[in-house]
Amino acid sequence: MKFNLQTSQLAAWVERGVALFCLGTLIPAAFGAAPQIAYLAPWWTVAIGGGIAVASIGMMIFSFLGRHIRAWALVYVTLVSVGLITWPIAWQSSAPATSSPWLWVCLGVAAVCLAVTSGTAWGFGYAIAAGLLFAVVRMTPSGQGASLLGAVQDMIVLVMNSSVVIVALGVVGNAFKNLDEIEVASQREATAAAIDEALLEERHRLDGIVHDEVMTTLVAAAQNPNDRHVCDQAQRAVDRLAEAEAPAEARLPVTGEQLTWLVSDVVGALIPQARVIAELDELAVPQQVASTLGMVVREVALNVAKHAQATQVEVSLTSPTPGQVLISIADDGVGFDPEQVPKRRLGLQVSVVYRMWAIGGHAEILSKPGSGTTVNLSWGASDEVRQSMAVEPQRMELPSQPRSRRMPEIPELNRLSLVRLVWVVVLLQFLLGWTSLDRVTMAWPVFAAQALAVIATSLTLWRTDKNPLKASVAGVVVLLLLGVTVLVQMVLPSGDWPGYATWHSTVVMVLLVAILVRGQERIAWIGVTGYALVSVFWAMKQGLNAGDVLRVGFGPFSWMLVAQLLQSWLIDMADRMEASRRSSAAANRAIAQSFSKMVLRDVWLTQLRAQVGPLLTRIADPDCELSQAEREACLAQESRLRDAMRAGNLVTELTSDAIEVARGRGVDVRLVDSRGTRLPEDVRAALTQYLGKLLTDSNTKRVVARAAPEGYDDVVTVLAVKSDGTSELVGLDAHGQVNTR
Repeated sequence: MKFNLQTSQLAAWVERGVALFCLGTLIPAAFGAAPQIAYLAPWWTVAIGGGIAVASIGMMIFSFLGRHIRAWALVYVTLVSVGLITWPIAWQSSAPATSSPWLWVCLGVAAVCLAVTSGTAWGFGYAIAAGLLFAVVRMTPSGQGASLLGAVQDMIVLVMNSSVVIVALGVVGNAFKNLDEIEVASQREATAAAIDEALLEERHRLDGIVHDEVMTTLVAAAQNPNDRHVCDQAQRAVDRLAEAEAPAEARLPVTGEQLTWLVSDVVGALIPQARVIAELDELAVPQQVASTLGMVVREVALNVAKHAQATQVEVSLTSPTPGQVLISIADDGVGFDPEQVPKRRLGLQVSVVYRMWAIGGHAEILSKPGSGTTVNLSWGASDEVRQSMAVEPQRMELPSQPRSRRMPEIPELNRLSLVRLVWVVVLLQFLLGWTSLDRVTMAWPVFAAQALAVIATSLTLWRTDKNPLKASVAGVVVLLLLGVTVLVQMVLPSGDWPGYATWHSTVVMVLLVAILVRGQERIAWIGVTGYALVSVFWAMKQGLNAGDVLRVGFGPFSWMLVAQLLQSWLIDMADRMEASRRSSAAANRAIAQSFSKMVLRDVWLTQLRAQVGPLLTRIADPDCELSQAEREACLAQESRLRDAMRAGNLVTELTSDAIEVARGRGVDVRLVDSRGTRLPEDVRAALTQYLGKLLTDSNTKRVVARAAPEGYDDVVTVLAVKSDGTSELVGLDAHGQVNTR
């Protein structure tokens, strides 16, 4: 199942945040517009002002209904752009404006809207274009007749603020996209690990039965063929195998990944060089169907290995339509004419065609001499089966855990990038402060405030790998920021808004948000409240208008509210992710155990019964006397089973046949598996080919093959001793390349 909860939720929350900010921007915009409405054309106020209000409300409604806001956002951007272009025309007074156009509060939001809905490139482009246009408007009488320096300051702030938000959203969005991909990969790895662990447990259980019951019986029968106790022992072995085959619980559906593992396993055991391609992410099939598909694929692979003489074999697993499985096995072998196959040869007909028909599937065999063979196996779920499989895989109910208040670990959202971003914002605000020194009564308090701001920033960003930030450090930062505020405000002019001489406000809010994110929420909110009270007191003392008072009081709380909402969502997502991981792990274990029991029953036990079943049945019959050939067969089968237990990594079914024949000629074959984990497919293919060549060589007298522990350059080493006493030692690397020592 594709897991994209983080990215989809992030997109929804970003759209809601943008809509909320657009709606919140209407408040300072209304106070800024109040003294200017009398000088604006009524048609402009209704069309532009009213349209912006309607678009903001529409975005909010759509975002909380779970619908995309792209259309409303484009309307908002269009209205803001048209409003800025037509502002000089709409201004009807001959006297210059006493304040900047109230649209300035909407321009940055419009750039963010465009970035969120149309891409970051559009957002950056709009921010730059809007900044240039706003600078031009600011120098007209309708824009307060600002100087070139003031207009450039406006442009820099507009572009900078918009760009910082767009970059931050882009970084977070990319990080969450990567988090989705890593979650998908980790879930697949966890599923594979659970399957491997469950299969290992079942393999050990079966090996115990094979060793204690089957192998012991075969050796005893070869040495004491007429012993009554051996007959009882053989019957006990037959009974133990029957017990292992009986299903112990309800059979859970088999996922696409598990079906891929099953097909890869049965094909790899017979044709190591085969290439398996699978696209079965969204699939679940009944265990009976998966078991039959596995057996049919094994029969096809066995025919390819024995008769096709193929150099390339490709197995593909796809799901053309929901609930349908298509397995295609294609080889470049000698091929054959299906019409010329004698009717008495029932292998393909019974083992492939009839088995597929029994589960409601279809088998298609396409071949002609010299052109290879393709076998297509298809199965589609009926409506009844599809309904039964439509139930979501069960999640284990686990005890609830207390909320951790812990931010999720997000890859590529690295601390260094965020630290650099904060420093860039702070230093750019310092630059604005330096360009506004002509607006203050004294310069030294500005530089003193910037020195305190540097100390506050350093303390806030100190040891970002250790969260939460110490309460004492957070408290010191808040006091420093209040000191910065007082130092700057004491030298600001009275009577009108001081413009960018209030550079400190952005620095204060960025650092308070950082304190919030670093786990000191209460101290951050105390800092915001203190800053807002000091700023409102200053604004009222300076005789600023109601809009400016609202700006200094509303702005800080809007910043913190958005940051608090985002942090709360991130923490909630971290808790959900942790709960989902724990629940998925429990469900994976249950499904893996059910799947491993199916593999035990329908793959391993099927092969074991075909291998030793007839012998055990004859040994268990007290009236049956074993021939010399059967006694030799008992020892050969015991050796074959021992090889599979000790070195299952090194042998395939066909290699086992070659080993048995070689041992019959007196060749000493020893296999040692010191690896434990599965060999890479390239190595298995190369090893099968190399061992086959050695074992069929009449001059070979001894073969020792060893799988090395993981980490060695040579994955497998093979020593071959010839009849003339010469020897050859070769190693196979991780790519299956044979290197002679």
